[in-house]
Amino acid sequence: MKLDIKNILESYFRENNGDETCPVCIEDDGEKSPLYAIASFIHQHNLSLSSGNLELAWEYICGGKSVLKNEIMGLSSAGRLDNAAAQQLHEKYLRSDIGIHIDKILMQAIEHIRNTTQIIDDGNKNTIECETNLIEHADNIRTGSGNIDAAIQKLLDLSQLMVESTRENREQIAETNEKLASLQGELEQARNEADFDQLTKLPNRRKFERTLDTSLEKMHKDDQPLVLSFIDIDHFKKVNDTFGHECGDRVLRLVADELSSLSNSKCHTSRYGGEEFAVIFEDVDVDEVCRRIDECREVLARRELVDLESGSAVGKVTFSAGVAQGLETDTKRSLLRKADLALYEAKSQGRNNVMTYSNGP
Repeated sequence: MKLDIKNILESYFRENNGDETCPVCIEDDGEKSPLYAIASFIHQHNLSLSSGNLELAWEYICGGKSVLKNEIMGLSSAGRLDNAAAQQLHEKYLRSDIGIHIDKILMQAIEHIRNTTQIIDDGNKNTIECETNLIEHADNIRTGSGNIDAAIQKLLDLSQLMVESTRENREQIAETNEKLASLQGELEQARNEADFDQLTKLPNRRKFERTLDTSLEKMHKDDQPLVLSFIDIDHFKKVNDTFGHECGDRVLRLVADELSSLSNSKCHTSRYGGEEFAVIFEDVDVDEVCRRIDECREVLARRELVDLESGSAVGKVTFSAGVAQGLETDTKRSLLRKADLALYEAKSQGRNNVMTYSNGP
């Protein structure tokens, strides 16, 4: 059964005036989940439980947009963070404009192509008209009818007109091709922006979904081994709460940099969301995957971090990882679930470890 978190939170905060801890906001180990902080944020500012406000709260609590967080803190301190202000912030920072931008680029490209087509059509019409006139005047010269000198001059004029028209068309087409090449570059940049996380520079969930689809197709079609791993930074919320979001962002980048060392043509590392990462391994067996991920975990666990602002020791950064091997019978949904269950097991076993999903005997 799917929990309706929105209604649960709404009724809970209505009945309890936002005090204490909502049961759905508690992890199995008794710690408060980010959902509690999000719900508290919503209640503190008397915001409605809309999808936009929940997304804004999630980005403020767990996200990586420092500029957005600073603006929220400023509005909050001034007592001006209400539903209207939240909507403006959502539209400014979280509304997906990339699709609109891509559509605009494509429409410009279509317009340039249409203009080029019109130029070519007009040029063809002019050429046909000139050819007809040339044939007519050439016939007059051959038959000796009319003024031959005038006919010759007309031939020269028409030839010059065709040369100039052809040159003009060629220049316009070349100019259009340059514009199309420029638009192609803009389109490629827009697609990259849509596929990559701004904070960690890793591919985002959107890109991950497409890569996983391709990898699953290879597994089913070519019998190529496929392993999926979910990785979650341990106690990340404590870092944010204790040292602030900027320190949290640096931790995210640190883990992302370490995990990106795994990436190659057969390994694809992505930021799945929040403090969670996903790694797709192609043509690598599950034991080798566990070894590589465990090496990354050990490298990070040996480092002692210090908060740059306060100089206080942040301590060690560790992560938990779940690893699942794809089977011929697996769908995208089943493989994601297996990796998620393995991650849950890693966290249940005390965190800072790598667990593999058992496919059975």
